[in-house]
Amino acid sequence: MAAPQNPQTPGEPAPAARIPLRLAIGLALAILLDTAVQTVWKRAALTLPSAAATDPVGAFLAILHQPLFLVVGVMITLQMINWLKVLDDADVSYALPITALSYVSVAAVSAVWLHEAVTTGRIFGVVLILAGVFLVSRTDPNTIPAGPGEAS
Repeated sequence: MAAPQNPQTPGEPAPAARIPLRLAIGLALAILLDTAVQTVWKRAALTLPSAAATDPVGAFLAILHQPLFLVVGVMITLQMINWLKVLDDADVSYALPITALSYVSVAAVSAVWLHEAVTTGRIFGVVLILAGVFLVSRTDPNTIPAGPGEAS
């Protein structure tokens, strides 16, 4: 019997390794939800009175009267449910770095929707994040073998 042509180091992808569709959708949704949560939360925070920073009770009451905070709460709940599904399909050491792409999308959405400055330093940081996500994406998303009676 011939030896495999492309021996694989554990944790490294096979030459044509592809991410499972369910995992890809879950990771994309995690990035989308995190981007929405962070930017809507910032938009909601901008509606609070300036005294909210020093008056916790007043801040709490103001939050109760701002519907955007309810939207943020719903999105965080959806984020948690989605994350549990993602972790069913991938190692956290794979999934979490991939979702760092939300730092990229939050920077872009913040610049457009919140009119925040994207400085050279931030752009350089985004490039480093992209490089890290690229490296992580080249590894196997799930390195834990399925136990007896579990699906792989």
